Amino acid sequence: MTDRRRCEDYKQVSGYVPVELAREFKSICAREGVSQSDALEEMIREWLGKKTASNSSQLEQANRLITIADVVRANMTKLKRCGVKNLQALSKGEVLPTPGDFAIIMSSLAVPEEEQKMIWQKTFSSLNNDFGGVNECERSESPKPTGLEL
Repeated sequence: MTDRRRCEDYKQVSGYVPVELAREFKSICAREGVSQSDALEEMIREWLGKKTASNSSQLEQANRLITIADVVRANMTKLKRCGVKNLQALSKGEVLPTPGDFAIIMSSLAVPEEEQKMIWQKTFSSLNNDFGGVNECERSESPKPTGLEL
């Protein structure tokens, strides 16, 4: 787990809320097994999404979440309970999901099938772009005979 306090990718945000609201927030975080930082990050993302949605078209907003890394990053707290390992690495684009993990993530977030297809294509087309647009079949070479084959 990342020590956010020492990580350059994180910045502390603070504010004051009514005592009862703070107590309820801490209680629910503890009961759900979610860190307060993760819950705050999710709420801030949702709040920002609402604010930016009013200033931009829905198409522009949908295009922001184009790869599985974007989707995982935006929904990290919700996905922590779905059983997918490697969420941190997925959110950073360091690893790609297995088809099973992709299905679990999409099901947990109730993403419509058409959007799932777009996210899958964008995720794996970005991989192809990293290899200069070469497709999967062209990328793998035929194995060299070793003389040990049966």
